[in-house]
Amino acid sequence: MALAITPFQALCGFRPLAEIASFLVHTPELKALIPSSILSSFLSISNSSNPEGQAEKLALKNVFAALMTTSEEETKTQLEALLARYSKGINEHDSIEIVDLVQRLASQFPGDVGIFCAFMLNFVKLEPGQAIFLGAGEPHAYIYGGTFPLVKSHQQEFTL
Repeated sequence: MALAITPFQALCGFRPLAEIASFLVHTPELKALIPSSILSSFLSISNSSNPEGQAEKLALKNVFAALMTTSEEETKTQLEALLARYSKGINEHDSIEIVDLVQRLASQFPGDVGIFCAFMLNFVKLEPGQAIFLGAGEPHAYIYGGTFPLVKSHQQEFTL
């Protein structure tokens, strides 16, 4: 658990499968980073009525693993293409919040594959005093601001 002590932004946990699928379909630069067999498998289950099912989890794991293991060269190529497209204006399927986030991350971490996580992970904004809990193994990245980690141990209790 993290408690925001300043305005805080992070990428935390995976977006709903259908939302990720929409980004994969409508963002050609992201789509190009995922092998077609993995992409097809993911898209076929993305509207599942059981998003927590084993097949759904495996498809999400495969998409995320494919993204995170993309070659540095291919990542840079697709990121440059994405930023060039955004500089010409956004289309009806682009989210201005995602566009702004991608551009900001690209200026801070040029060429980093993690920039594409903006399409995979929830973008969370907290104000001071608000908190967020992440379960073990949940992907996350702090983007901006400060937090105070709240950890409950066998030796210490905490209250808010």
